[in-house]
Amino acid sequence: MPGYRASIGLWAGALCICATLSGCDEISQFIEDTVRAMEAPPPPPAEPMDEEVEEELPERPPTSTATSETRVITFGSILGNRELSREERIRAFENLGPAALQKPVARSSVSGGPTTASARPQPRQTEPSKSEIAYARRRVPVVMYSTAWCGVCQRARKYFQEAGISFTEHDVDEDAAARGEYLRLNPRRSVPTIKIGDEVIVGFSAQTVDRALNAAARSRLN
Repeated sequence: MPGYRASIGLWAGALCICATLSGCDEISQFIEDTVRAMEAPPPPPAEPMDEEVEEELPERPPTSTATSETRVITFGSILGNRELSREERIRAFENLGPAALQKPVARSSVSGGPTTASARPQPRQTEPSKSEIAYARRRVPVVMYSTAWCGVCQRARKYFQEAGISFTEHDVDEDAAARGEYLRLNPRRSVPTIKIGDEVIVGFSAQTVDRALNAAARSRLN
């Protein structure tokens, strides 16, 4: 092909020289235009029609949505974006991730992310009532590690009984398994050690116990 174009150029150049020498300007111009047209590179392929682009994208309704890193975007908005090339539109759709696609939803229910049946429950928005807290307090496990000779343990035991707080008591001098758990919770080895829900209290005060019970109860209600 390069040799063929070179021969065309030599042939055309010879004709141009002959035409110029003979004074035929029109013939010379015609030859130059013909050579220029023959040597011009082929035009780039035309951008495919939207129908062709749509055929290469997954089959989804135009109102289907997918969640990108910043917002919810519709399939139709990608397909209809005339500023993007065919490859860019296909790549933009693929980058959204097919797993994030969902069926069309009503405009009033569109949120910042996909709504699924397995979505986590929303935190409680209203303050629990006193009766709800009181009921939840009764379900909080209370365990006291004590000894028979501990005076503070006796005060704690009396408070639990008078306040109607259910609790389990372990004498760490008598129960080896309880002593092992007690040492794990309180390496300082002081009694009483009281576990309320997930909170560990060393020593005893009614205010501290009451606060821990309320915190554990509210945690169960949320």
